[in-house]
Amino acid sequence: MIICKINKMSFDSIIAFDISKKKFDVAVMDNHAKAIAKNAKFSNNLKGFDKLLKWLEKNNINLEKGLFCLENTGIYHRLLVQFLQGKKAFVWVENPVQIAWSGGLLRGKNDAVDARRIMTYAFRNSDKAKAYQNRDKVLEKVASFLSLRERLQNCKKVLLQPIKELKSVGLEDESTQLEMSCKKSINAIEKELKAIDLKIIKAIAKDEELQHKYELVKSVKCVGFVAATYLLVVTNGFKRFDTAKQLASYAGIAPFEYSSGTSIKGRTKVNHMANKKLKTVLHMCAVSSVRHNPEMKRYFARKVGEGKNKMLVLNAIRNKIVGRVISCVSNNRAYTLEYAA
Repeated sequence: MIICKINKMSFDSIIAFDISKKKFDVAVMDNHAKAIAKNAKFSNNLKGFDKLLKWLEKNNINLEKGLFCLENTGIYHRLLVQFLQGKKAFVWVENPVQIAWSGGLLRGKNDAVDARRIMTYAFRNSDKAKAYQNRDKVLEKVASFLSLRERLQNCKKVLLQPIKELKSVGLEDESTQLEMSCKKSINAIEKELKAIDLKIIKAIAKDEELQHKYELVKSVKCVGFVAATYLLVVTNGFKRFDTAKQLASYAGIAPFEYSSGTSIKGRTKVNHMANKKLKTVLHMCAVSSVRHNPEMKRYFARKVGEGKNKMLVLNAIRNKIVGRVISCVSNNRAYTLEYAA
């Protein structure tokens, strides 16, 4: 992600969008906090985008001198972003949690109101605007495969859960019957999972730079295929974050102090705002490290022996893994025992 710090006067207008699957609302103000036009609503498709352009032109809004701000909706914002960038517009895709928390105490909610709130946020923070940078096409493809992989894993889990529950209470006959009934479905899912993994590996292999970074990440002990590919995607090929601390904060594993004056002395802890999937992936890496990496196994045993909470120690291991991954990629060097981050 490229960060562009821009003076508010660089923009003639602020154009904000509240996007849903089928529609999006627009709110506009000039750089003196005056509303230019009433809210408008358009279809979230190419026809709607063309109507948006005509509406902006009617209200004398120059695309190349406007700040276009919208929330990250996962997939619903992508087509609009591509369209606006094709028109040389400055597009800022912000974290929806960041916008929500900046609004203070709020009452009432609808799409038109949300568009105005995004507009207000963009006006107040336009000096922090970040020009949206699309992920590499290969990483977009990998991200789609990972998403499909996760859905298939969940389907498999749903099928296996009742079988495990029946076995746990001693109902062996019922669990066997259920297992036989689900066998073909489970085998089909497992076959599809292997095919998806192969597609991911082939997609990464087509990009020499990504393949090299993938190998560097996997050189860190107990960082496997899923973790390495997921790290590539969320970091946009390690272009999104500059430091291990930034990535750890995004994953929700960076500890922060909670204190105020002399009366409030809360324990240092992680924040609940996080990329939960990334946090889970790193947790699995940490658990695997404690089991299979002698170095981390000794570290875990020593810290627990000193009276440290087990989850706290596991979180420290997660941070160590992130530090080593970032260090390997930054220094273009595979991890070895002699090369600690």
